[in-house]
Amino acid sequence: MPNRFVSACKDELEVRNCGFAHLPAEEFVKSQWQQRTKSIFFLLYRLALAIFFTGVVINSMVVSVERDEFSKYFIYLTHWGILLCMGTTVMGGVLVMIWFFHPEYSERIRNCDEMPNSFKIYWMVHNITLILSVCITIIYWTILHNETMPVDPNNILIHACNCVFMFLDLIIVAYPVRVWHVLQPISFGLLYCLFSVIYYAADGTDRFGRPYIYNVLDWNEPGKAMVTVVGTILLAMIVHMLMFAIYKLRVKIYLRYCNHKPIIPTNSTLQLQTGKCDGISMVYGSDNKGFTIGERY
Repeated sequence: MPNRFVSACKDELEVRNCGFAHLPAEEFVKSQWQQRTKSIFFLLYRLALAIFFTGVVINSMVVSVERDEFSKYFIYLTHWGILLCMGTTVMGGVLVMIWFFHPEYSERIRNCDEMPNSFKIYWMVHNITLILSVCITIIYWTILHNETMPVDPNNILIHACNCVFMFLDLIIVAYPVRVWHVLQPISFGLLYCLFSVIYYAADGTDRFGRPYIYNVLDWNEPGKAMVTVVGTILLAMIVHMLMFAIYKLRVKIYLRYCNHKPIIPTNSTLQLQTGKCDGISMVYGSDNKGFTIGERY
């Protein structure tokens, strides 16, 4: 078992896992827990999540308008994050809906030897949204929140529900988390950091007229701001590794308790081989009758 774990870790850290190669591609439109090729329950879940986050974004904008703060709405990382939640879940809902209602499309996805570009984009956006949502929630409630900030429904929706629902999504979906993909949320965070620098240089202010967006990202004090940037990068790495561990646990639970596919017994006429494909070990063979057998771990 230890050798198997070490081998799996080495495979995960290979440079090829920096990219978006993953098969079967249909895992991006399926739940880890569904037994059939298409699931009406997963489709309804995807649509409900998309509607929920669309409602959260609309509500946050309405609240911002009511408080006469909409002109500053798009400068906050919290709002970038919730917009990403909406975009990710809407895109996921559209992909699952097309998969469910268009047989030709689903057949093409099942037989493809390379990930479609739409799936690659969705995977990247989901990676960023998941880590960003958790980091936003942690930073807000541990560092930024104070007694002047009301704990109202809007605050809960954009600073807590984003994290909770994206975390639950990780447990439900079928596609993997890759260690090297931590570079994606880090790159997005650095993009926001660059935006905050440009906004500061352009004499931008927060909703209260102060010369910064967040007090912990005040470029009047570059040393303090850089500590925040480095600390956030470290937090993103820790959160990403935790999400990777939860993904591995999810797959292990599924394979142990839910994967009841029959395994065809071997016999002396089979010539067995072992191969690996994208972190999955498979045993396969042929007795010249065109069938294969396999076991995933």
